[in-house]
Amino acid sequence: MLNTLKHRYFTLLWLNTLIGGIGQLLYTVGVMVTIFEQTGSALQTVGAMVATTLPTFLLGPFAGAIVDRFPRQRVLLITDLWRMSLLLLLMALSTTAGFDVMTAYLIVAGIAIATTFHQPARQALIPALVPRPQIVKANSLILTTVQATYAFGYLVGGVLAFWLSFESFILLNALCFLVAAVLTLFIRPVYERRGVSVQRVAWWQAIGDGVAYLREHKLARPLVIMEVLEYIPHGVWTSGLMLVFVKEALGGTVADWGNQNALYFTAIIIGAGAAGYFSNWLERNAGRLIVFNAFANGFLTLIYALSPTFGLATLVAIAYGPPQAWRDVAQDSLLQTSVEEEMLGRVFALRNMGFNLTFMLSGLFFAWLADYVPIRSIFVAGSLLYLATAVYAAANRPLRQARILAAPQE
Repeated sequence: MLNTLKHRYFTLLWLNTLIGGIGQLLYTVGVMVTIFEQTGSALQTVGAMVATTLPTFLLGPFAGAIVDRFPRQRVLLITDLWRMSLLLLLMALSTTAGFDVMTAYLIVAGIAIATTFHQPARQALIPALVPRPQIVKANSLILTTVQATYAFGYLVGGVLAFWLSFESFILLNALCFLVAAVLTLFIRPVYERRGVSVQRVAWWQAIGDGVAYLREHKLARPLVIMEVLEYIPHGVWTSGLMLVFVKEALGGTVADWGNQNALYFTAIIIGAGAAGYFSNWLERNAGRLIVFNAFANGFLTLIYALSPTFGLATLVAIAYGPPQAWRDVAQDSLLQTSVEEEMLGRVFALRNMGFNLTFMLSGLFFAWLADYVPIRSIFVAGSLLYLATAVYAAANRPLRQARILAAPQE
């Protein structure tokens, strides 16, 4: 897996993912902890998630058209600078008026707008930076890095939010985005398979072409549908609801919540790293692995919901990690190797839009429900929804038999 770093431009993208991811996660975790400590409301805590996901729904198709029309490394540069500027604005506002929940929501939404463009640009750029036989390993390393930033953010973000002044905390995040932006200045695609120039059509037509392409694609369509469906039960696994579960059902603390999240993401890191070492097997069994993971999600969520102790719940969260990582690597690699490269940005953006909208609505619903029903019941409901998604995946033959191919197919 680490041999992908011999490709200089991919190494720069990896560093951009690492440093920019740390900046974003530290900020998100710090804001969620601050809101929960000030309001004590699960719904207001999950409001940060709404501010994060709503821009993706509103701008996702447009973002995909932008990513497919302009150099993807330029999209990364602009969005990193945008995120840095917003954090500096928040620091200035906080210095003059203090911390305000609504202002935090607006800044989170602004950062999410940038991420709506940044994420599909990164996903679509990977095949242009490494040879096709190394795409699975490259995705494994990127996923390992993303999850490492999650683990670091949940382990350290809450602590830093208490130790540092809010202004110092935000300045640290802004510096991360500045460094990430500088790195993108030196990225050059060397394996790009797009035409010399992407056809310049009207924006609405480019968006429509992406939707039509996804609708007709035999593999990409069920992959995206399955992932969107799976994000309904993912709504119980929001950080805000996990914080409520740890404190109310398990009698834990904010530190316990942070440690559990850190261990979960550490398990994903291990799983993603392992995927790079059995990439040949994963390429042959990608579809079966996705189906297996869907069933595993259902049973593990049920065990988590019924866990009587923090220790058992944490062990379940750890067990949840590796198959989730293998699934994520398989899904990204299947899309990158089966979708035409000039369509990758739109396909990834539409997928991200779909699952972010689903995640936002389900997270809001479950957060509202948490104020009226026991938190354990919500996780039980999530387990049943996961199992329903698994049945869909198992019944879809192209998805079940999917393999990571050497060349794109329609």
